[in-house]
Amino acid sequence: MRRIHEALSRRPELVLWLIAAYYVIAVAVRILRSDGVQTDESEQLFLSQFLLLGYGRQPPFYNWLQYGFVHLLGPSIAALSILKNGLLFLCCLFYGMAARLIVKDRALPYAAMLGVLALPSVSVLAQRDLTHAVATMWAVSFFLYAFLLALTRPSLGAYLLTGIAVGLGTISKYNFVVVPVAAILAILPEAELRRRLFDWRILPALAIAAIICLPHALWVIQNLQAATVGTINSMRNDATGDPLFDRLNGLVMLVASTLDSLVPLLAFALIGFRRDLLKSWPASSMWTRVIGRAFLLCILLVGLIGIGLGATTISQKWLSPFVMLLPLYLCLKLDAAGADTRRGTARFALPVFILAFGFILYLVVGNIVSPSLGRTAKENLPAADAVRQALAEPGHTEPAFVIAGDLAMAAGARLAAPQARVVLPSFPEGPLPDPASWARTGLAIWRSDAATTALPEDLKIFLDAQGGKSAALDIRTLEVPYPYSGGQMKARFGYAWIDGH
Repeated sequence: MRRIHEALSRRPELVLWLIAAYYVIAVAVRILRSDGVQTDESEQLFLSQFLLLGYGRQPPFYNWLQYGFVHLLGPSIAALSILKNGLLFLCCLFYGMAARLIVKDRALPYAAMLGVLALPSVSVLAQRDLTHAVATMWAVSFFLYAFLLALTRPSLGAYLLTGIAVGLGTISKYNFVVVPVAAILAILPEAELRRRLFDWRILPALAIAAIICLPHALWVIQNLQAATVGTINSMRNDATGDPLFDRLNGLVMLVASTLDSLVPLLAFALIGFRRDLLKSWPASSMWTRVIGRAFLLCILLVGLIGIGLGATTISQKWLSPFVMLLPLYLCLKLDAAGADTRRGTARFALPVFILAFGFILYLVVGNIVSPSLGRTAKENLPAADAVRQALAEPGHTEPAFVIAGDLAMAAGARLAAPQARVVLPSFPEGPLPDPASWARTGLAIWRSDAATTALPEDLKIFLDAQGGKSAALDIRTLEVPYPYSGGQMKARFGYAWIDGH
């Protein structure tokens, strides 16, 4: 450990290689861990069949990227994990590049990267189950780099890059828009930076952002309810019906979620930089003012949005784009104070990597140990194994289509039968199989229980609507052991083969 500390003190750029190694290991561990999937992963596997302008309440950028990775690598855990961890690595990389534009200290850009990894939304929530939020965090880092480049080294290319970042961020997650709005407001008091807003090059930047957003914006106009209702309802989950109480509760949740996001970062930064961090607090520069204002404006704008929507729940995940400004702010404070940060960066790295590597190890241990203790999670569900067992039944070939009972079964079907078109009755926006596929043999599969073996009602209604004869199906059941349970725990599934019609 002493040698590692000394190496990082002499060569802080090794931080970048350690972060890269971390994400390579995260990909490998996720592939080996389980072929069970979390909710967002299930959604991505299912939706990667289609290239659409809109997929519901989330903008489509991550779905488009996942579509490309799945068609390149096939529907697999690898396609999910490589995309997610690749974006997270690029998030750290662009963040360090942004810091390098405005800090003088050679070690601080690497401390800024570590600060990103210290955020729970990056090292914990993202490894457990985030998708669109991951794209948004990458977009924030990309925007910070492009925006600061346009401010410090203005050129047409830098302005266009900023426009691209704004466009991609907007179609990553709608709350991203708060960041560029706050950034613009934050530079207004600085005369040196304010004139960048009145540069003619901002017009082509706005144009390219609009061009990127236009296709999805047209879809939103035509599908406004689908694009907004889900998010608004999730923010009002705990509503009591009392408008004043609900809004106050939402503001309390905003403060609590912000503190939850920042406590690990601040604790690890104090371990790393110790008294230098405390002494740097009064230090100030133009950039500390700009980034500090931008963060406070983000939280203020989120609070106003929450009040306007009557939000009672504002989660860490929703705040993840905004708290990403804090690592840069802390580094700018240290830079303004002229602190010696080489050894501090090395000390900072230790608890950050313990958190990061420790959590992916925790996920592995949890997957293995929980079933043996009688507890199961979403990743333990043997959905793909159930589909494989059904496909292994004598006398049947791989189906042309699979009708899945829920999102987890749809994901399992994508993994086990990658050539089949997977249909989910609860997602009517997805294109249905073509007539040639309907004419071939298909499979319906769903989660069952001991009380009933009947075809679920929503599958029955869907199948009959497509011209099938649900009453004539030969319904069968199978029980599949949960991985690592020693065969003591089994999940029950129902399935039926569908003759072509």
